[in-house]
Amino acid sequence: MADLRTAQRDQSRSVELRDTRVTTGIVNTLSSDTKFSSTTISDAFDHSIHLSHRASTLSAIVMAMAILQGCASLLSGPENQAENKHSSAEVVALEEAVELPNKPFQAETFYALLVAEMAGSRERYDIALGNYVQQAHKTRDPGVAARATRIARYLNARQAALNTSLLWVEISPDDLEARFIAAGELTRSGRLLEAVQHSNVLLENNSTPIYQSIAARAAKTTDIQREQLLDQYQQLLLEHPENTELLVGTGLLLQQQKQPQEALKLARRAIKVKQDLIPAVILEAKLLSQLERPEDALKRLSELLNRNPDNKRLRLQYARLMAGIDLPKAKQQFELLAEQSPKDAELLYSLALINNELGELDAAQDNFTQLVEFDKRRSSAHYYLGRIAEKRQQWEEALKHYIKVEPGPDFMPALLQTTDILVRGNQAAAAHKRLSAARDRFPSQAERFYLLEAEVLSKHTHLNDAQAVLSDGLNQFPGSVQLLYSRAMVNEQLDLISGLETDLRTILKYDPNNATALNALGYTLADRTDRYDEALQLISQALQLKPDDPAIIDSMGWVQYRLGNYDEAVLRLREAMRAFPDHEIAAHLGEVLWVSGDKAAAQEVWQEGLKLAPNSRIIPSVIDRLDPKPEAETEAKVDPNIPAN
Repeated sequence: MADLRTAQRDQSRSVELRDTRVTTGIVNTLSSDTKFSSTTISDAFDHSIHLSHRASTLSAIVMAMAILQGCASLLSGPENQAENKHSSAEVVALEEAVELPNKPFQAETFYALLVAEMAGSRERYDIALGNYVQQAHKTRDPGVAARATRIARYLNARQAALNTSLLWVEISPDDLEARFIAAGELTRSGRLLEAVQHSNVLLENNSTPIYQSIAARAAKTTDIQREQLLDQYQQLLLEHPENTELLVGTGLLLQQQKQPQEALKLARRAIKVKQDLIPAVILEAKLLSQLERPEDALKRLSELLNRNPDNKRLRLQYARLMAGIDLPKAKQQFELLAEQSPKDAELLYSLALINNELGELDAAQDNFTQLVEFDKRRSSAHYYLGRIAEKRQQWEEALKHYIKVEPGPDFMPALLQTTDILVRGNQAAAAHKRLSAARDRFPSQAERFYLLEAEVLSKHTHLNDAQAVLSDGLNQFPGSVQLLYSRAMVNEQLDLISGLETDLRTILKYDPNNATALNALGYTLADRTDRYDEALQLISQALQLKPDDPAIIDSMGWVQYRLGNYDEAVLRLREAMRAFPDHEIAAHLGEVLWVSGDKAAAQEVWQEGLKLAPNSRIIPSVIDRLDPKPEAETEAKVDPNIPAN
């Protein structure tokens, strides 16, 4: 009894054998010279099961689930493991199907594995996995390596699963399950060329390779690696021209390499081999959509869906494609999917987004409220619940949800909305307090928080406060180009042109070829001073760096106007307007046309600009300044209660 407790304590003090009846019978059979097989371990543990019902139940669950994970993945492929569900009867069957080889083990190994099993029964899976991984490498026993691999996969311990699966293949190169799992783990880790080699062995032995999964994972790799994979796949296709895994996998790679027509040919070859091959039909539909034939894609999916109405993957692809064409119909499909899988957070999230987009706020609110109960997408749910509350002008309710958004993709937007609500409600001090706390909590993001606060303050014309915040940020990040540029723009609004120039020239000191800073400084000098030659030099330098940038082309037109070169100014401003139709460019072009005598063309351009931005204040300001005809004033009049662009 003491020996076993000592061994267990050495493994972990948290693992306790509380029932002496379980351990006494086992320990009394052991001696330091005894060797045991993995079968002996199983027998000894089975004997203990009869004496401790609790330990046996928990251990059986842990062991069965570990085995279930391995077998489920063998059936479905690595990307679909989470979708496989088995009944308790199937779990028992899988447990009984495992045959551990009768290989002698030292007592130390026996202890380690027994402690692993007992640790699993106490939900100390880290100890269970650690012991099995250690003993798999030490004993090189295929049964131990297999068990270690399955436990690692069940626990989503990817590196351990990869290492033990490769060890399993090394020990038992003819074991096709080991090959399959190793191929899947290599695919997950991005070692795709190695995964292909294992899939080739599976193909040679009439087992199921995972060429599709490998090709799908290739979307996250480099063009060079995809080309290497594509070469191997095309060579394999010459030997196996009707292998659907290869046909679809090669099609996926061609799609990723922007060869949709060639990919479509392979998808259809696969369908010819097997008419209702769902992965091939889905690939075909995606390619048709990519080739701007969405109606054909929908028709193809609809036909197959009618024959396979319970296939969730097919319906999901149909719903996604429909979302780009007809949101109400897409909503119907997502409602069906959500009914079929009520615990699928991603489906519920998609349905919630569609309802939100359709303006069906009550339905969207119900969906997002349900999502709050899921760990996954909880923060997104709170963010959108905050947005819905804002649309209803329920400011306190919105703040309540925004505050609950955790770090992630929705964190910064939620913080932006929180700051906007507070500043708009004359609570700038409260907003500053929140952002200061965020800067302390996430120092790596502090620069972004300074920019966010200044942006909101500027939006609500708290320009002096915005300038102060940016100055604080620059004390902490003195070389920040973004902070310097933002402060320069605030200085321009405060009519502090010297401050703007100082900040922009500081940027150019760090980065002489910063086209944005060159253009901003050049435009400001042309617009707000009489230093036109200097402005032309700066804008010319920016245009040389970015010759197709509409903002810089507009600046060049404006400085030419200031220099009196009206023809050149009109030429440049029309070019900018064609590249990027915008009300501010229209204001510039209209002014140049008006001053150069073509007032009819000026009126036409201004009206075009007002169509682009009906609430623009820039165009009416130019019209008022130039004192045009009364009818132009009337046409350009805007509602002062509508926020300006």
